[in-house]
Amino acid sequence: MLNGYAARTPRRIDPETQTALAERAFAGKGLLVLVGDRQVTDPDEEIELTLGTEVTFLKLVPLVGG
Repeated sequence: MLNGYAARTPRRIDPETQTALAERAFAGKGLLVLVGDRQVTDPDEEIELTLGTEVTFLKLVPLVGG
């Protein structure tokens, strides 16, 4: 127990389902992918990953209020 809360039980994640969700989010502009110092805009683009390359996935959400 951490900070008085019981940890959730682990669950199996279906990689095919998660891949489909990520592809839909990327196509719908709900996901931003950064590789190194640039943004990936084409899901079919081949990227060379070397040791130490930083890959960042950002989920975009609309702001509420105004």
